[in-house]
Amino acid sequence: MTRRALPAIVVIIAALAAIVVVGRESVEPTTPVFAEERGTWMPAVGVSGSLTGSWFCPGVPATGEAGVGGDVVVSNRDGSQLTGRYTILTPDGVASERSFTVDAWSQTRIDVGATLAEPVPFASVVVEIEGGGGLVEQRAVHPAGESVAACANDTSETWYLADGFTLGGSTETLVLTNPFEETVRASLRFSTAEREAQPGQFRGFIVPPRSVRVIPIAELGARDEPVIATSIEVNAGRLVVGRAQHYVGGGRLGYDVSLAAPALRDQWWFALGERQDGVSETYSIYNPTDDDVEVTVFFGGLPIGSGVEDLDPIPVPPRRVVIFDPYADDGATFSAEDGDDGATADDGAFDSVFGSGGVIPDGPHAAVFSTLAQPSIVVERIMTVPTESSITTTINLGAPPRPDGFVSTTWHMGIGPRNATPEALVVWNIDQAPATIDVSAVGPAGPTPVPSLTGLTAPPGETFRIDLTDPDVIGQELIIETSNRVFVERLLPRGNGLDGRSASWLLPAT
Repeated sequence: MTRRALPAIVVIIAALAAIVVVGRESVEPTTPVFAEERGTWMPAVGVSGSLTGSWFCPGVPATGEAGVGGDVVVSNRDGSQLTGRYTILTPDGVASERSFTVDAWSQTRIDVGATLAEPVPFASVVVEIEGGGGLVEQRAVHPAGESVAACANDTSETWYLADGFTLGGSTETLVLTNPFEETVRASLRFSTAEREAQPGQFRGFIVPPRSVRVIPIAELGARDEPVIATSIEVNAGRLVVGRAQHYVGGGRLGYDVSLAAPALRDQWWFALGERQDGVSETYSIYNPTDDDVEVTVFFGGLPIGSGVEDLDPIPVPPRRVVIFDPYADDGATFSAEDGDDGATADDGAFDSVFGSGGVIPDGPHAAVFSTLAQPSIVVERIMTVPTESSITTTINLGAPPRPDGFVSTTWHMGIGPRNATPEALVVWNIDQAPATIDVSAVGPAGPTPVPSLTGLTAPPGETFRIDLTDPDVIGQELIIETSNRVFVERLLPRGNGLDGRSASWLLPAT
């Protein structure tokens, strides 16, 4: 393996940011949606003024069981009243259609289960906002923990998931939503580290108009798998795809519902990383194309002089998924029989792991995965962290820059912690200059700077964690504004009296 000192990697990261991420000054703000001609982005907050703005949520459980449910939160980020309409879709079709209003600088909550006449495994919500303003997020509730996710700005003809896990009785469920009047025909493939399959019953399968199709991954024959990547290609129509992951064994515990990736990218960024005793941090890298791909990983967010070394590219074969473990030895391979030799909280459960030799020092860090090939990969991060009573697992898809290279300086959070939460926000300052950070809470009078969270400073190229413990921010919509380009993740408590956190992205502004 080729190894170089930290200053070299800092230069490479800075060069990467400068070359492939253009400055915000050169970008005219436009509303990013998954169907734009210039390409896809992540869920984002656009400029008000369009005729309508649609948001497509990945789905929440609605079984009617105690402690299971979900809601959708619509935030009005304007001084005028917001009007709109929401539709709740189930496997049986449209369950409810209702109009709503949201007062200026306020929020409304849609209790999904309360609108259903009969329980269903999952229900999805489509929100249409007149004038295109506002932002929409969902919260899935489960006895194994709560999970927050942004809703998508648009539908797509392709969706990808890099990680799925069915060891130890864990379950993965795909939630496919067709919000339109036309029938959708789609095909599904899944890949592991060693094989690819396309089950016959999922070639050209149908998702009826204005309905939800729920697919337990076990129906694909993928049981007791340490990693399953999935691609869904639509032959006719467009979909929204979510993934519900319930971890109950195999070294993981927790619950997560989130959007799949609507497109392949050549870069995926992560603000949150943590090396400490007992923490497992792995990345699933999925290549659903027909060509070999080499993926480079850079670790950032570290103080200069911390001694991180550069790594050789990670080879990812066609239609395969590779697990990258920053703390494993190079090219290490583990199986369930290896027990704890894998040196991760997953107890060596992976079939194969590409390691780095453990070159990252203890403490927080960030990461960016990139390839010189055309957009060809999807990367998800899986972290399992010890808690006072057990462990908790959270999974998060990486964040891409916008296709034109734009990285936002303003991020919105509609759903935040309901109690004081230390280190609730993780900000990665990707520029090589100090970043000034101001946090505003949105109330009846509009955004108001929070004195205790104004004028914070993130060092050049480093991550910075923000405590949300001030009473002025608890339960409030927040706006994070910075002088530099940043990526912002949130770490919210699991709820239900559970230890541990769930990670998700805030919504960038264009």
